[in-house]
Amino acid sequence: MLLIYYQLIEWVNLFPWNEIRGGNGQETLDWIVGAVLLALILITFFQVRWAMTIAVFLYGFWLWLQIDGWWLPYIRGASLAWKKVWVKYFGQTTNFLPAYGDHLPPDACHVVLHLLIVVALVFTILAIFNICAQRGRSNEKLKSN
Repeated sequence: MLLIYYQLIEWVNLFPWNEIRGGNGQETLDWIVGAVLLALILITFFQVRWAMTIAVFLYGFWLWLQIDGWWLPYIRGASLAWKKVWVKYFGQTTNFLPAYGDHLPPDACHVVLHLLIVVALVFTILAIFNICAQRGRSNEKLKSN
C-alpha cells in the first residue's frame, strides 16, 4: 500500500490533496524510492530476515526524516525558509491539522504517508518476530524427535 500511495501522490495530480501541478522536481528520487520500496516488499514476501532487518532501519530512517521535516517544525515553529516552501507547495493543499502562527502542519497527503510508513515499519518488525518464533518452534520439534 505504501508503494502505491507514494507513487500516486508523486506522479498524479490530485490537487488539492497534493500539489504537483507544475511537477514535483524530484522525479529521480521518486524512481529510486519506488524501486527501494518494491525491493523491501519482495524481501518481506520472501522472508529474508537479514534484509528485513535492513528494511526496518530504512523505514525508521525515512520516518525520522518525515518527523524532522514536518512534525518538529509544526511543534517548534517553522523557519523562514520552511515557511516559504510550505506556502508555495503545501499552503493550498488539504490539511487535517490547524496552522497557528509559525506552526505549519503537515498536509493531509503527508500525514497519510507518515501513517503508512509507520504501518510498514511495525508490520516488518512483527514479521521478523514471527519468522524467529517459527524457526524457534521448528528447532524445538527437531530436538524432541
